[in-house]
Amino acid sequence: MKHVLTLALLAALAASAGCIASERLEPGQLDRWTALHQAPSTLGPPKALTVGERTVPARWVFRQNPSLIWSAFSLVRAGDRLEEGADEIEILVSPAHAAALADLMARGREALEDVAEVCEFEKPVDRRRWAEGVAAALAGLGDVVRQVTADPAAAAEEPLGMSAGPILHLLAQYLNQRTGVVLLDDVPAEDAGRLQAVLVQTVLRVGFAAAGHRQPDGLREAIEAELTRSDAVEPLQARLQALLTEAVERAAPSTASGSSLSGPVQMVLSYAPKALQAMEMLARQWDRMDHLAFTFHEVGGETVVAVTLAVLPDKEVRLEDMVMFQPVLAMVGTSRIVIEPDLKPTGETVIAFEPGAGPEGVPWNKDEAEASPPADAGNAADGGVELRFEGLAWGLARLLAFPLANGRLREIRVSVGQPGRADRLVNVALVMEADGARGDPRRLLQFQDVRLGHIERGPFHIGTVTDRTEQVFNYLTPQKRYTYTRTKTPETE
Repeated sequence: MKHVLTLALLAALAASAGCIASERLEPGQLDRWTALHQAPSTLGPPKALTVGERTVPARWVFRQNPSLIWSAFSLVRAGDRLEEGADEIEILVSPAHAAALADLMARGREALEDVAEVCEFEKPVDRRRWAEGVAAALAGLGDVVRQVTADPAAAAEEPLGMSAGPILHLLAQYLNQRTGVVLLDDVPAEDAGRLQAVLVQTVLRVGFAAAGHRQPDGLREAIEAELTRSDAVEPLQARLQALLTEAVERAAPSTASGSSLSGPVQMVLSYAPKALQAMEMLARQWDRMDHLAFTFHEVGGETVVAVTLAVLPDKEVRLEDMVMFQPVLAMVGTSRIVIEPDLKPTGETVIAFEPGAGPEGVPWNKDEAEASPPADAGNAADGGVELRFEGLAWGLARLLAFPLANGRLREIRVSVGQPGRADRLVNVALVMEADGARGDPRRLLQFQDVRLGHIERGPFHIGTVTDRTEQVFNYLTPQKRYTYTRTKTPETE
């Protein structure tokens, strides 16, 4: 989706030179491009998942509560219910706990960006720079871990990190399973519930895999010992850098079996920072929400996640400024978002949005109505996720290029293909309903990015070199399709 957003200004400027092509659509031609895959309200009952040796409850509800004490108690109780095998987990979260979680996600994002900077797949790095970047990431995370697990300022309150051990253990198992049992395989079960152990191992494994080396045995424990013995970030970072430099010099190159992490590494470094940024933004606006609920379902043998978000009356939650020229995603009332990560037979990731509440102003089925009554039925009826083209760049695009209209987002479709080992095709489509439109409100915002290249290998470096890129941007109304195409080669840069 970020490709769609960053291209907006280029499209607007190109329009003034007459580079925006348009063609009239035949009646009904828009139908097949905007037909929704599935209405979120048609999902069946929630279904529990299995992660490792544990069963994941089918439903999780996070409800705002101003009390630090009740929130800490709720975390402990949620851990107990998880051990008991409950079908549903409800957790009270105070704005203070949400702020601490947001700080942790912010530092986690910065750590991943530090690792990504020194492990770019398109340029070589030396051992010193690699060790410096990974050490900075670990030192920053260690500082946050100390704050959320043993912060003296917490006084008599239960610190956030000490209350969530069982839930963290479950998350660790999930991460390990999703990466082919190679991300956290060196973390024993008794350590998987410790925030520091999970974060340190994740950074180390990603860093070493991105550098093309295997993580030496015992390194995680040595790093944790350094993190435990000092609170001063600068001397700590210097000691960590020395440890990492020595460790990578004696580390064996990745073997064929160990290289299985390369795919998840690229995915983590590419997408996780933005995902963490989005969650951080939501956590910092927690005081505007009534509750956030996750339910797991099964559709066609695949797991589907449904998210219900209830915003307090007369409030809105915004996701903005994550990338240049990003339209604002504004959530009001009650919305349901359904994520299908591998829709058959195309393999697309489809995110469906259903505005408002279900029949009679309550959520979409009886179980959800009883578990999470809406914050305000009247507000929920007008709820949804709105896409707003705010700011100068989008104003120019609307004036010079496309008749962009704000409206409710109904579906996002993302497909990624790799026809060759160094080639990539990304297709992103957003289906929306324009506000105040006369007649048919449907609109489609679509972007394709094609990259052709080759692979280069060298010491401390395995990466791709892009030889040619082509981007195609389309905006469709019921009457017209507007198209902008841009081709780029090394000679044209």
